Amino acid sequence: MKMRRLIAVLLLGAWAGAAMGPACRALADDAEAPGRAAGGFDERWLSEIVLDELKKFSATGEHQQLAERMKNAILARLMCGQVDRLAGLNDMMYVFRACAYLPMAEEATGGKELAEWLLEHREVSRRLFRAMEDVEKPAESLKALWELVTADEKAVLKYPELAAAFATSQPLAHYRPQPEACSMLESFRYYTRSKVSFRYDLKKMPYEISRYLADTRLDLKERRWAAERYKDQRNPAKSYFDLKYDQDHYRKGQPKRIEKRPYTLPNLLAAGGVCIEQAYYAAEVCKALGVPATIVSGRGGSGLGHAWMACLKVAPGGEKAYWDSDTGRYSAHKYYTGEVRSPATGRRILDNELMLVGAAAQLPLNRREEADTAVALARMVERVRDGTPAVNLDVLKALASRYGQSKAQDQPGAEAGTDWIRERRKLDLALVEDLIEAAVARNVACNPAWVFIIEMRKSDRLPVKDLDRFFNTLVSRTARAFPDYSCAMVVRIVPTIDDASIREKVYRRALNVYGGRPDLAGRVLTALGDDYRRQDRKDKALLAYEQAAIRAIRIAEVVLEASRRAESLLVDARRRDMAINMYKKLFSKAEKETTAFRDQTAHYQLGMRLAQLLRDDGQEAAARRVLEKL
Repeated sequence: MKMRRLIAVLLLGAWAGAAMGPACRALADDAEAPGRAAGGFDERWLSEIVLDELKKFSATGEHQQLAERMKNAILARLMCGQVDRLAGLNDMMYVFRACAYLPMAEEATGGKELAEWLLEHREVSRRLFRAMEDVEKPAESLKALWELVTADEKAVLKYPELAAAFATSQPLAHYRPQPEACSMLESFRYYTRSKVSFRYDLKKMPYEISRYLADTRLDLKERRWAAERYKDQRNPAKSYFDLKYDQDHYRKGQPKRIEKRPYTLPNLLAAGGVCIEQAYYAAEVCKALGVPATIVSGRGGSGLGHAWMACLKVAPGGEKAYWDSDTGRYSAHKYYTGEVRSPATGRRILDNELMLVGAAAQLPLNRREEADTAVALARMVERVRDGTPAVNLDVLKALASRYGQSKAQDQPGAEAGTDWIRERRKLDLALVEDLIEAAVARNVACNPAWVFIIEMRKSDRLPVKDLDRFFNTLVSRTARAFPDYSCAMVVRIVPTIDDASIREKVYRRALNVYGGRPDLAGRVLTALGDDYRRQDRKDKALLAYEQAAIRAIRIAEVVLEASRRAESLLVDARRRDMAINMYKKLFSKAEKETTAFRDQTAHYQLGMRLAQLLRDDGQEAAARRVLEKL
């Protein structure tokens, strides 16, 4: 399954450590000089003065006033054009976010110490404020960071990405509790003070990836046991297969052998387990060695649930890194799509999204920051573009004046270059679209950008005629390498198009793009059938559902959903006979699984539904024959 070995080029080297062999080139300092001059457009002074303003207003606690000023300054700066130049705007957005998070830090910790510390250590706060955009309870993240800072400030400054990851990650919630779970601080210190030779340089690993280390609370003794046992194994993910499979539980439904023992890694190795234990064991072994990892779950073609694992790998030479989710994923069982738990939110995401975000996380920090900033700017403009905001360019000239005053003593004669301060753009839809495009150009995996596009289409704020510029980017840049994520976004976007004929054309186009994957083809056809049904074009809807079921006949989740929709149409039309014939055809093609959990399989569920329809039709003997086959 080569598609699963998704490779993302590290533009500035990788973070492999000595434990993997020769050390890889370290990531260079990727922070672009803010507002770098280009073609006479010099705004470096603007970055400098807004950061000075943040310090001044924070000293008096006037964050709300500064936030309003900063919003006006940002909008004025956008009106001056050059909106693809985001370095200075990125600093302005940092100040705008700080105006929200610094007062929150004071409230969360009951004092000004954390806010002052964050203000002083921008190498941490610039990462933390971005990371907090992902979480639902930012105040909890601030408390977590303060716990780390008060306990081990040097480690936080040495590992700013890891500290941001720990502050914005929820502990892994497994179905069995860890008997002696460690604290967040103990886990952080394991990675920053441990004598274990970790596989990667955790000082440089982006927080988006190191979150898959920060979510473990495995007992430190178990981690050391795992690190010692697997220290020489080149691919620790293969520890998945070290657990003997508990066949009695799988085939007979007997209690798992591990249920009689504490749920520890050594006990799992001795007792064995089924796929969920194998995935948990391998993921924790990898984490103990400093390898980001996570459990992946999904359903195979038959409908049975399964768990495997994904971990980060660095290719020989250290210039490429990728998430490998092949371990325990059996292609013969059609495990096309998997889901993982996001440490930031606790919600489930597609494993393809994990890989896409992981690839993007390896982009230079300034590109990731600027992509996020561009989306935030687009939302800011969208909120004001219908009104007549009291924004004029004087706010920028006032900042330029204060810059000159601040330099009067140390650098007499220093002036801010203001020739570029003149109106070139309106706060309109075109500006919103250009900012979204700038975000996607920097980071195609910028999920907030795609979510914003969908929101705008649903509210009819983005015309269909303007959708193509983004739709083409989505398909051309993600469909081949990240098909699950790409297809999911397409299926969310298409229903927002008003014209039914255009929707149909887009669905047909999507079938051409994703047709090589029967599961995705089935989902697109099911979505097309839903569209026809909403139009009351029931014959076409029925055909689409039947095509979905046939094309995805080996993919239980799809065939069951499509057949239920088709059955509903047929029963409503009083054509139970056609529904029975459809289920007979599907049941004959579904494979029977030998397992104690057969009620999860497509064969069982299709058979049960067929038997019920036969009974409803008075065909008791035929229904019994079907049940005998189950």
